[in-house]
Amino acid sequence: MTDVAEPEIVEVRRGVRWRYVVVALLCAGAIGWMIVLMQRNVVFFKTVSQAVHDESHDRTSFLRIGGAVVPHSVSQRTDGTGADFDLTEGGVTVHVHHTGDEPPLFKDCAPVVAEGHWAANTTASTATFDSTRLLIKHGNDYEAPANAQTECPKDPFGR
Repeated sequence: MTDVAEPEIVEVRRGVRWRYVVVALLCAGAIGWMIVLMQRNVVFFKTVSQAVHDESHDRTSFLRIGGAVVPHSVSQRTDGTGADFDLTEGGVTVHVHHTGDEPPLFKDCAPVVAEGHWAANTTASTATFDSTRLLIKHGNDYEAPANAQTECPKDPFGR
């Protein structure tokens, strides 16, 4: 009989497999955590017509809606905490209840972006948007027109 050496069977260490499983689970958890945080911190922009159309879907979401201030709709609150006004775009109008200071260029026909959420007691016929921040589009060298406008431009965003 000849002495033939039997080949050694290399055992795969179970510890190496577990390391890969643990690393994969940690990576998946980190990706899931980032996705959840990103969804909470995203603020979507919609025009007034888009926002009113999607109102039931966006009921609890924080978003920005944009349009033009309806002429003669701005009413300052007597306690100085903000203003109420109507915002229009695409033939759709929404009432905005703003809390806080208004920008210096806030006036009739101004293109405004209101940041906030839909009011809790809003119905489809009386859409009210609670705003905590107003943004106004303008250039660095803004000058008010010499003569007052009697009508607002059709597209508040100049498209």
